[in-house]
Amino acid sequence: MRRSHRASVLLRNQNGRIVKMSKKMELNRFKDMLADGQLNRRQINQILVSVGIATVSVPLIGNWAHAATNLYLYTWAVYDSPELHPAYIEKYGATPNVSIFADNDEAVLKLQAGYPSDIAVPTSFMVGRYRDAGLLEPIDTSRIEAWGDLFEELTTITGMVVDGKQWAVPWAWGNSSIIFRPDLAPEYSGPENNSWSILWDPKYSGRLGQRDSVDAVLLQASLLLGIEDPFHMSDDDLQRIRTKLVEQREHLRYYWTSDADMEQAIASGELVAAYAWNSSYARLLKEGIPVEWMIPKEGILTWCDAQVLLNSGSASDDEKYDFLNATLEPIAGKFMIEEFGFGSANKLAFDIADKQLMEEFGYTDPQSLIKGSVLFDTFDPSVRDKASAMFEELKAGF
Repeated sequence: MRRSHRASVLLRNQNGRIVKMSKKMELNRFKDMLADGQLNRRQINQILVSVGIATVSVPLIGNWAHAATNLYLYTWAVYDSPELHPAYIEKYGATPNVSIFADNDEAVLKLQAGYPSDIAVPTSFMVGRYRDAGLLEPIDTSRIEAWGDLFEELTTITGMVVDGKQWAVPWAWGNSSIIFRPDLAPEYSGPENNSWSILWDPKYSGRLGQRDSVDAVLLQASLLLGIEDPFHMSDDDLQRIRTKLVEQREHLRYYWTSDADMEQAIASGELVAAYAWNSSYARLLKEGIPVEWMIPKEGILTWCDAQVLLNSGSASDDEKYDFLNATLEPIAGKFMIEEFGFGSANKLAFDIADKQLMEEFGYTDPQSLIKGSVLFDTFDPSVRDKASAMFEELKAGF
């Protein structure tokens, strides 16, 4: 069943010391750390999101004045890192004005309500929804300098190209899979033993974490049940998935919404295994936590975050394309891989990234990994509506 848990964040300050921040953190402590320069913008966003502030606009303090830029970026946390667009900063003298969202649905609803931005970074399966809502301008691929170096498997994901027009540029990609403690669940260690079934294993009842995401749970259950096309599944298939998810619910510690909370629970041993992204695996490895990353025998999931041009902003086309080109440079992709464990859409980034890290993250052959995985695609609207209602009922205990 779903259980409540206190949100908290583990951060490393500039002195290398691990600091635990939580909802009960004193305001004065946060202000002191901010004033002393102990927190970067990404860590500040992490703290604020952990206590329920889902969207954070920057600059937050005077040192982040962005008078040199007119660009407004609407994106996920960590994607505002300066290292992900160094050429843009070199030209404009600043990082863009950034607002952070925590959920795809939240982002598109806010934009539909009139929130002005120039560029947004939805997950690829949301691009069609953005386009249908009249939020987008098509991409002029002749202005994307690295276009020929991008993985074609990503540039042609469903919804990216419609009516002969490119509506999004793939940027970051990665996997959704399972991180687990091999010291606590040794029978799942090793490629031949990797399976989504660990998240249903009654042996670890009360020590399993699932993401609070209808898309995530649908695809996991579909893989275990052998449903060939979950994006257009029948009502009978959806009922089978419901039965499978009810079975899982009884063994879960909770449905997580904060990856920081989930990571802390894995680190402490509160959780034996959890649905996770590459970034969680990368962070826990850096902290020296004994974890393994699964490539499940039933199939690994791959997501792609794409950049789209919005028609509600005021930045010039030149500035918008300068930003897109900066984010797609191999050096930016190298940082993406090494710092967050995410893949870059630019194939050349893998030529210069740390080889040991790429092996640990499973990126020794990124093209084969993409081709051999299950991409998060666009669900048939009626399927997603029924599934969303089912998942909310299930979480409520029905």
